[in-house]
Amino acid sequence: MADLRDEILSYMGKCRVCTIATADTDGKPNASAVFFKNNEFDIYFNTDRESEKAKNILTNPRIALVLQEDGPIAQTDKEIKGIQYVGTATTVTDDTMPEVPKAVLNRHRAFNSVSTGQSVIIKVTPSRIYMIDYSHGFRHRDVLEF
Repeated sequence: MADLRDEILSYMGKCRVCTIATADTDGKPNASAVFFKNNEFDIYFNTDRESEKAKNILTNPRIALVLQEDGPIAQTDKEIKGIQYVGTATTVTDDTMPEVPKAVLNRHRAFNSVSTGQSVIIKVTPSRIYMIDYSHGFRHRDVLEF
């Protein structure tokens, strides 16, 4: 299991952007790409407090993420690799601010210097992370449960 944990963390370190999927209380989906930083397996990003994803998280904290490293498009099935991530999102409070990675804090401060108080930081805590790697076989994925 330690190898899978290391593989996931290594892959996360190669990704700068993830796609976040949220849904409102009626089930209406929303997907958006955000810059993120991780602290171990927790993912942090900042967003406008009035964004649809922020509003959805307040009413329905269940979230899904997809991480794909930048690079050339896969030419064969064996080159497909990525992360599927399922977790719970919360808004960072003053008490949990010290855990936030510096890059996210910098974006948060920059945004709030332009539009005071409009940015919030979101922390996503995983319940399951799937490491997708078709080099091990078509549709191969390993799961890390939390």
